[in-house]
Amino acid sequence: MEISKERLADLLADPQEALDFELKNWLSLQDSNEDKATLAKAILAMANHGGGYIVLGLAETETGAVEADGRPATLDGYTQDLINGIVQHYCDPPFHCGVRPLPGATGALFPVVHVPGGHRVPVRARRAGPHGKIVQDNAIYVRKPGPSSQKVQTAAEWDALRARCLRNRRDEMANQIRDLVLGAVPQVEAPAAPDRLGEWAASGFERWKELVQALPAGVGPRFERGHYSLAYEITGDLRPIPPAKLPEILQASVVRLTGWPPFWYPTREGITPYPIDGAVECWLGGDPNRSAEDIDAAYADFWRIRPDGLAFLLRGYQEDSMLVERPGLAPIEPNTVFDITLPVWRVGETMLQARKLASNLCEGPATIRFMAKYSGLAGRQLVSLNSRGPVWDRRLARQDSIVLDTHVVSGTIDSNLPEIIHPFLAPLYALFDFFELPMQLVVDELARMRAGGL
Repeated sequence: MEISKERLADLLADPQEALDFELKNWLSLQDSNEDKATLAKAILAMANHGGGYIVLGLAETETGAVEADGRPATLDGYTQDLINGIVQHYCDPPFHCGVRPLPGATGALFPVVHVPGGHRVPVRARRAGPHGKIVQDNAIYVRKPGPSSQKVQTAAEWDALRARCLRNRRDEMANQIRDLVLGAVPQVEAPAAPDRLGEWAASGFERWKELVQALPAGVGPRFERGHYSLAYEITGDLRPIPPAKLPEILQASVVRLTGWPPFWYPTREGITPYPIDGAVECWLGGDPNRSAEDIDAAYADFWRIRPDGLAFLLRGYQEDSMLVERPGLAPIEPNTVFDITLPVWRVGETMLQARKLASNLCEGPATIRFMAKYSGLAGRQLVSLNSRGPVWDRRLARQDSIVLDTHVVSGTIDSNLPEIIHPFLAPLYALFDFFELPMQLVVDELARMRAGGL
């Protein structure tokens, strides 16, 4: 249970580390993956201990706790949204941490993170980061005497953790039985918060289906052979954007690294984006100056962006394009292959565009939740259309679709793009007979993308 603000202020007057009270230096949570992983490890261990508090900006010395060097100009880098973005990224199951600045002995403010306890299952690390040196994939951390945050290693530590989780389950059941015996009104669990991004992506797909209803069967803009969607949600201190200014902001947020950037903002009559239902919408598949039979699926984008940070893009597979040429090789039959490099490029471009839009929409730091859905995969073979990818044997997908999801801090995208994209896309590639996406391929292809495809 969270203790009072006054009690926390007392703890900060003479702070001393304990199993449920940890001190951390000023961590650069916007710019450093190492610092984010350091905080995540502390949160994981504290959650498995039963909850507690982490104070940022203090360092222990032989004479007691003192303010650490490097106090930032503001505490904008320690917002609740940013820290919970780290929790969502690293913790399974995820949970909510409270964050608030409180005065120390000198009156200076320090961010205090409240880590809840009461978990009915051990909280594990859902991914490694960075490079497995601080947090290891699937590891379970606990607080140990010292105090310190370390992986569970002994049978006694496992027994203590399991006993704590079972006790939390028993306590919940005992409360429910007591309420029934006493005739109390049962307290049902509050419904989960709506999946805002999932609902936005679903509504975007339904809107696209309305638009293509009038098109004849078999044309490219119907995406009958398969398609993928990329959606994201920006969370931060959003600026109030007048509707008339939004087109200018969206054009300024386009990232032009390849010939067909995501969320391209055309200005030609007939395909210019338009306002609808509070969003800006663009459908290249409905070009009135071209026949639907002549529009390729890979170039019939449908996208929507709202000024409150929601974006959705739907596109057909370039692998099925009538424009794919392979000199000296037979034409590619549609709906038969899946290129090993294209997802890296397209997701990389989209994440860079989202980062740019976040900086144009928000004051200060922002977190971004990304979702991708690939459909029409079953029966496709993993190939390398440009002969750079390491595919030497027949790798087939038997599952038809997959949804990918991740949270990132927008300020880390530019400098850590390979480290973000690799774990995000790895489950997609694993559908092709357990293919393991090489990290070096991601690094190399993103470098080529940023160099203009050279």
